[in-house]
Amino acid sequence: MTRREQIQAAASERYKDSEFRVPNMYCFIEGAEWADRVPSDRWHSFKDKKPEKGQHIILRIDHEDMRMASLEIIKFDPMVFPSDVKENVKWFPIPEL
Repeated sequence: MTRREQIQAAASERYKDSEFRVPNMYCFIEGAEWADRVPSDRWHSFKDKKPEKGQHIILRIDHEDMRMASLEIIKFDPMVFPSDVKENVKWFPIPEL
């Protein structure tokens, strides 16, 4: 099965009961193909790389005991952020428009 066929099958299954099946499937397929063409960065560990001061990021804190994560959009300031960040805290850059 080609990647395009995989995406179409996933869209078809996801929106099989949708009232707006065709536009939803179209948007899903376009989004998946765009993501394949423009791969994004992965979540960064603060130990590996820190954001620049003033950079807007998505902050993710994994709560493994509850099997969930909390997300927050912040403007990074190293003066406010603790220096002993644990491994369960990751960040993702928000691209400029």
